[in-house]
Amino acid sequence: MKKRRLIGLLLTVVMVFTLAACGNSSKGSDVGKVFPAFEGMDLDGNKVDSSIFKNNSVTVVNFWFSSCQACVEELGELNELNESLKEKGGAVIGVNTDTFGGKEETIKEAKGILEQKKAEYTNVWVPKDSELAKFTKDFFAYPVTCVVDSNGNIVGKPIMGGINSKSVMESLQKQIDGAMNQK
Repeated sequence: MKKRRLIGLLLTVVMVFTLAACGNSSKGSDVGKVFPAFEGMDLDGNKVDSSIFKNNSVTVVNFWFSSCQACVEELGELNELNESLKEKGGAVIGVNTDTFGGKEETIKEAKGILEQKKAEYTNVWVPKDSELAKFTKDFFAYPVTCVVDSNGNIVGKPIMGGINSKSVMESLQKQIDGAMNQK
């Protein structure tokens, strides 16, 4: 009987931490920092690097991984945001952390998920030892969304957890507007 209670308690603790990861806490230490320089590829094999920020009035960078339910659920909304930002000279870029290192199998899986969710915005992968990959080691919850201005600076606090409520979307929109007003 004690073993069952202990197992039940452990399962409860695991569930609480799992659900907490879907929350919307933010990491504030990167505000105003330059987004890590990177060189990588999009999921179709085209070169992409951090100079992409110069081409956009604002770039929303969304970090996700394939088995993260909250990450996958917001891909459609991020595609809608990308379409809206395109009209203003901005873009959404996805970074699937499973694809770090360029493994063909994980790239194929990520592409399949994006196709299923009709998310057509650029998604990139980088080498595992890149500064961008190292940047993600501080994340304690996924997805993570950062707003980057045309100079490559992080605007506002990165949002950890899904962009799944009106208040979080409003916060993201304020960061986007702030980045666009800096230009």
